[in-house]
Order: sequence, then C-alpha cells, then structure tokens
Amino acid sequence: MVRIGFCHSEIQNVPCIGIIVLDYNSLLIALGFCSMGLAFTFFVSWSVSRADRVLVSWGIGVSFLVASLFVYRDFVENFSPHMGAVAFSALLLGLTFFMGAGRQFRTGKLPIPMMAVAAVVSIAAMAIPMLLGYDGISYIALNVGCAVLMSVTGWDYWRYRAEAPTLILLLSTLYILTALSFALCALVLVYDGNWVMNHAPTGWAENINLAMCLTSIGGMGALSLGLNQVRQTRLHKHEAETDSLTGLFNRRAIFERTQQLSGPLAVIIFDLDHFKRVNDVHGHQAGDTVLQMFSRIVSANIREGDLAARLGGEEFAVVLRDATPQVAIHVAERVRESVAAQRFMSAAGNFTSTVSAGIACATPGKSDLTLLLSEADMALYEAKRAGRNQVLLYSEGANLVPPNAPAAVDRDAGNVVKLRSRSE
Repeated sequence: MVRIGFCHSEIQNVPCIGIIVLDYNSLLIALGFCSMGLAFTFFVSWSVSRADRVLVSWGIGVSFLVASLFVYRDFVENFSPHMGAVAFSALLLGLTFFMGAGRQFRTGKLPIPMMAVAAVVSIAAMAIPMLLGYDGISYIALNVGCAVLMSVTGWDYWRYRAEAPTLILLLSTLYILTALSFALCALVLVYDGNWVMNHAPTGWAENINLAMCLTSIGGMGALSLGLNQVRQTRLHKHEAETDSLTGLFNRRAIFERTQQLSGPLAVIIFDLDHFKRVNDVHGHQAGDTVLQMFSRIVSANIREGDLAARLGGEEFAVVLRDATPQVAIHVAERVRESVAAQRFMSAAGNFTSTVSAGIACATPGKSDLTLLLSEADMALYEAKRAGRNQVLLYSEGANLVPPNAPAAVDRDAGNVVKLRSRSE
C-alpha cells in the first residue's frame, strides 16, 4: 500500500500482495525526474524554434521545481531551517516563472518587474520566520504564496481563452485546483496553530496537495506545449497568407477567404499612380514607405469582416461584404483622398502620391471573385486612361473604350468616374 503526502510520513508495514510499496522519498524522486524530463522537453522545443521564448520561461520554472524537490527530499530526512529556506525559495521561484510565462504568453513580453516583486515578497514572507525558528508560520506563508502565484497564473491564461478555449480551460483548471490544494494546506496549518514544528508538516491536507501536484505537473506541461503548438500553427498560417511588407493578405489568401463571405460583394482594385517613378527618383525604401502607408490607409477605411490584399507590386484589392455600389464608391473615394493628402520625404526631396481605383459589384448570378477582379481591373484601366487619381465603377451596359480611342466617361460627384455607353 502507498501513502502519499507533500511531506514526510512513515508507511505502515501492512502485508499486501500484488501492490507496490513506495516510500515518500521514492515519490519525491519520481516527481523530480518527471519534472526534469518536462524541463528538458521545454528546452529542446525551444532549441528547435528559438522565437518561442515562452518555452524558455516554462523550462526555467520547471528547473527550479526540480531543484526544490531534490533539496526538499534532504530537508525531510534531516530538518534544517536553512535547507528548508533554499528548497521553498526554489519552489516559489519556479512558480513565479510559471506566472511570468502565463503573462508572456498573453502579451509577448516577460513581466520581469512584476516577477521580481512577487519573488522577493513571497520568499521573504517564507524565509524570515523559517530562519527565526517559526517553521510553522513559514509553511503557512509558503502555501499562501504558492496558492496566490498559481491562481494568478490560471487567471492570466483564462483571460486569453479565446485563442484555444478547450486547452486553456483545462490548463486554467489545473492551476486553480493546485492553488486550492496549497490554500487547503495553509488553512489546516492555521487551524492547528502549531507555529514551531521542527519538522516538515504531515497530514491529510499535505497528502491531497502532493496528489494534486503529481497529477497536475504532467498535465500542465502537456497542455502548455499543446497551447504553444496551436499558436505556432496559427502563426505559420498567418505568415503563409500575409504580405510581409504591408501586413495585408496576399493573393491566395483573399481568394480562399472570399469563399467564406456571403451576401452581395463589391471588389475594388487600387493601383498607385506612377509608382515606378517613385522608386526611380526617391529609391525603393521610399517606395516601401508609400506601400506601407497605403496599406494602413486601406485598413483604416474598411469594416471588420472586409478583406484587403496586396495582389503584387503596387496593386491592391479590397473585397467588401454586403456592399452596394454606393458604399464601394464611398470607400474608394475616402482611400483616394487620404492618399492624395499624404506627404512623403526622401533624400531627393518631398513628394506626394495618388491612386486610381476600379470597382466591380456582384449581381445575381455573378459573384465569382475572378470575374469581379477582371471587371474591376477593366474599370481601373479606364481610370488610368482618364487621367489617374480617379475612381471608376464598372457597368454591365457600358461600352469599354478601345485603347486607341479617347475615353468616354461621365464625371459624377467629385473625382468618381463612371463608364457610359456610347449610345448615351
């Protein structure tokens, strides 16, 4: 038969057939080696993908737990306040890194100042009474500190549950349950009121705590790795469908995502006017600045759920969901006016840029993106021929002007240009 507890207790010599008898030290060693394997896994995973720095934080946290377990094993056998302070300090540091890793996973930055405060306060609250001979008070402070650190960690993950609801629910639950087991130990010690013990605490609460720790350490590690893998998969997907310079979708992504849109669609194709001249006169860095500024203007003028993509070079496309021709014209005009109002600087002097746009809207039986892009592109071509810095709406009844003929256009409000039929 096996008795387990967070602290030392003797195993009764009861004859049992077919049941392995483990002493408390064996359980600590098993937990220590389990934690060591988990730390090794975190560091190896990080060595494969150096950008995942949260893996390092997790690995450091588990490493402190490993050190704490092996020092605590000696503390159980040979009570020493100094050894206890070292073991419990390592435990609190490990949980502090867990807390920091939870915040780092959510924000992308390790909260070093917050971690430093948490570590100093919790270690001081534990170590001072331990070294003064009040080990009972030290155990209470230790369990309270562990409960607080794990509760904060679980809450941090829970706040970010939208990224992977099931995984984060399970991970947060493990942290909170383990925190409750530490809190239970603290409550029992306070109820007993034994402030000077000169040995590690024993009892049913400590047994529950160790059982919870044995159960949760592997689960926390597996769920943390799984959560990181989910994030990396999404990151790779994002990189595969995003233009690296502008942050907008690329051509492939806009085709794939348009299939998920419903309702009438409108497509706008933008093309920056005389962009080659910008690169030739002001340099490619200035050209990249213009492209990035244009992408920000487009993103600021479309709704959530609309799509914007860089098709290549200086050509961009916007797909508007549930949009009428009037809405599409309004969006294109806002973008055109915003671009014309921008001023750019380079070593060759200050300069401005303009953009032309062609619009095509879906009609019943005509919602194929390839066809809409083709029609918007024809409208864009006519806008270029009409003098650039204009918005032109494709019309089914229009007679497109041959390349060698003067453009036949009507000017609507402002600089919006609509194709007109030759019969008009």
